[in-house]
Amino acid sequence: MKKNLLMLAAAALLNIGAADAQINQNKCKFLGNITTRGQIEPNVGGLKYANLWDQLTPENESKWGSIANKKVSSVQEAISSWNWGSCDREYNWCKQNGVMFKFHVLIWTSQFPSYLLNLSNSEIRQQIEIWFQAVAQKYPDLQVMDVVNEALPGHAENSNEKGDVFKPKLIDALGGKGSSGYDWIIEAFKLARKYFPNTVLVYNDYNTFTWQKDEFIDLVSKLVKGGAPIDGYGHQSHDLDDYYKYKDITKFGSTLKEIHDGITQKGGRELQCYITEYDISQGDDNTFVKIMENTFKPMWEADYVSGITLWGFVNGATWRDNTGLVTSTGADRKGMIWLRDYMASSTGKGATAKFCGKNAGGNSLQIEIATAKIILGEEVSLSLISGNESGIKNATLYINDKKFMESKDGNFKWTPEEAGTYTLKVDVTYNDGEELSAPSNLIVMEPNKPYGGTAAVIPGKIEAENYDEGYPGLAYYDKSEGNSCDNVTNFYRKDDVDLKEITNGVAVGSFQGEEWLSYTVNVKEDGEYYVTMRLGEGNDSGSLSVSFDKSDSKQEVKINKIGDWGEFKEVSLEKMTLVEGIQNMVIKNTGDWIDIDWIKFEKVGGAGVEATENTPIAVVPNPASSMIEITGTTPTSVEIISATGAVVKKSTDKVLNISDLTSGNYMVRIVTENTVMIKKLIVEK
Repeated sequence: MKKNLLMLAAAALLNIGAADAQINQNKCKFLGNITTRGQIEPNVGGLKYANLWDQLTPENESKWGSIANKKVSSVQEAISSWNWGSCDREYNWCKQNGVMFKFHVLIWTSQFPSYLLNLSNSEIRQQIEIWFQAVAQKYPDLQVMDVVNEALPGHAENSNEKGDVFKPKLIDALGGKGSSGYDWIIEAFKLARKYFPNTVLVYNDYNTFTWQKDEFIDLVSKLVKGGAPIDGYGHQSHDLDDYYKYKDITKFGSTLKEIHDGITQKGGRELQCYITEYDISQGDDNTFVKIMENTFKPMWEADYVSGITLWGFVNGATWRDNTGLVTSTGADRKGMIWLRDYMASSTGKGATAKFCGKNAGGNSLQIEIATAKIILGEEVSLSLISGNESGIKNATLYINDKKFMESKDGNFKWTPEEAGTYTLKVDVTYNDGEELSAPSNLIVMEPNKPYGGTAAVIPGKIEAENYDEGYPGLAYYDKSEGNSCDNVTNFYRKDDVDLKEITNGVAVGSFQGEEWLSYTVNVKEDGEYYVTMRLGEGNDSGSLSVSFDKSDSKQEVKINKIGDWGEFKEVSLEKMTLVEGIQNMVIKNTGDWIDIDWIKFEKVGGAGVEATENTPIAVVPNPASSMIEITGTTPTSVEIISATGAVVKKSTDKVLNISDLTSGNYMVRIVTENTVMIKKLIVEK
């Protein structure tokens, strides 16, 4: 089956040295992996996902029960209120880094939304259709997806997870078992084809090589014969250890082919084969390599196998013990050494595929973007990379369903005029008459804005929580979903940076390795500056870097244990040489967990940061009921911020009327010419 595919691939990736080159050099088949503890980067040994694998499957983040958290009445309500955050980040990261994103999974009687248990069959059917449509609108260019997972009798029927209760309800909601015994699965695939016309649709299951090989062949072949628009089947492959224990591992390749031939003959149509969840649970490295050599090799060399997804790669961070390919420090186990050697061999690089896995069954069409981040107002260069060697006769680019321009060579230039998500579509006619067309999402981001609208002044003190306003990946990078720290959620600000309340202010908390924050700063004068940070560190593994783009200045500092978490201490960094002007400062965590209160710059030989340090800045009275006064300074602006992070009052005066505020805790943000200070205010009526 020819597939009309479009994949956004970012060309502006980091240069990868030979030692870090992607393991898979055969781009006809993909070699993928999964997220690690909900994150893409494993944060061990400097390993980078895109340097290793060219396909990503979310381990849990795209599952039905991870996203759909309540009954909804419309697709728009589902899009606006369900938990898409983690899946969105992984999907967008894949697009920006040229990694294929595989969606796992639409229908499963494990990890399903619990609210479905209380619905009628017709209501469940309605929720299924809303779920399918919402996924299709959120991720319109999916190349491969698991439609139904673990439907063999006895699978995903765990009573502890209510799978034994939900499975009969799901079957009835999708029309029952019917004459095939699997009509409900056929109906699920028909719905999937309706909403995902250009995606390779896969059925996925486990124990398919050992205990339930025949049942698997029977199920998949009945789906094909029953008219299911199924394109592929997936072997989870968690039973490789059982195959080694109870069968002759050297004959594994014949079992793999027996299953494929059986499905083709009984179903009457050849499907693609995917190895979807490959892992080996062996603490003995020699046994690990023996199993891998006798299973991975025949899988990769089979021309009907379109791709292999390994189910984790960091030992200790996988769902089964001893399945990691690298140690917890990032060192290669023997299995990884074997895999690297094999994939670099002529056999590994020369393996063929009938369906060309990453291109998912047809000639591919890719749009290559000249930059990984699309910034509002900057020109974007788009070019086509095509798998059809006959050449492009004509290409037409559509933006948000409106024809933008035509091109004879597949090159386009576009300057976005508004920020937001755009739908791109490219229609291509080739010289041999073939036509390819498909949509894709593209996110255009506004440039960073300094917090509060004014660049932080140097010399001066910069509060850590006052990082730039903007998009993830531009204003900040945070690895955890949501703004939550010390049992406080959405405190002070509402994006994904974790903030917490401390004495007399706010701090960035739960700041993890590789996370960073960006600040727009105004350096008033060239020169050397003393640098001090107020930090909290409960371990001995903290380290930070502070860098400036215009000043081309950077330094790193290791932070030893300061005390218990919640305790802060001023830490002096080395002097930095800065140049005058508006520029970007980035604070990055290069070690482990750390908390940051503020960073202060004092010019060497200057008068100091705050001329008013001997007259403490204060909010009086405190608690207050009707009026407050800012003492110790003349502010340029004052903001009163509620516990939810909303600015409820703003002024340039020292005296503010607060009679309209309700009782509760507030933060007062005081901006002066040289610094920004946060004070706590208690309003009592």
